[in-house]
Amino acid sequence: MNFLAHQYLSFNKPEIQIGNLYGEVVRGKDFLDFKGDLQKGILLHRQIDTFTDAHESVKNSTRIFHEKYGKYSPIIVDVLYDYLLIKNWDTYSQVTLNEFIENCYQLFEREFHSFPERLQFIVKNLLKYDWFHNYASLKGIEGTLKGISQRSKFPNQMGEAVQEFRLNQDKIQEDFNVFFPELISHCKLFLEI
Repeated sequence: MNFLAHQYLSFNKPEIQIGNLYGEVVRGKDFLDFKGDLQKGILLHRQIDTFTDAHESVKNSTRIFHEKYGKYSPIIVDVLYDYLLIKNWDTYSQVTLNEFIENCYQLFEREFHSFPERLQFIVKNLLKYDWFHNYASLKGIEGTLKGISQRSKFPNQMGEAVQEFRLNQDKIQEDFNVFFPELISHCKLFLEI
């Protein structure tokens, strides 16, 4: 799952949300440098990634892209699943998407000064280019994947994955429909909600 889903799965708990964001840059045992809900948010981030990578429905979606995109297939699916979360937003949230995004952005801006430099760089771009709203359209997803592609070490054409998604959208939606409710339950169990 990508940035938007990680925030959604923090269930509107600001310290968990920030810790989950820290999960993008905190490695190994460095989570021990954090306390309380910040630490829990970092560990939640890892739970989400581990659960996602191991889930059979996610693997099914990833196989669709594997022949052409190889090791980049899970990244493509992570981004596409944020798109599908937005497309199905009313199923999963009583808060409107715009309100959710605004709340996240305000939280990130409030806490920005406390972020390490690497996280500030990510969040600055997230806010400047409005990543969360970009995930709402296939054109935005294509742009997101092209951006990731340009930052990767090896040549790839991830931006073209939207074409395969269009051809396989129903199957990938089915995979998402099985996977995401189970991920929600897993996260709630981890957070003891």
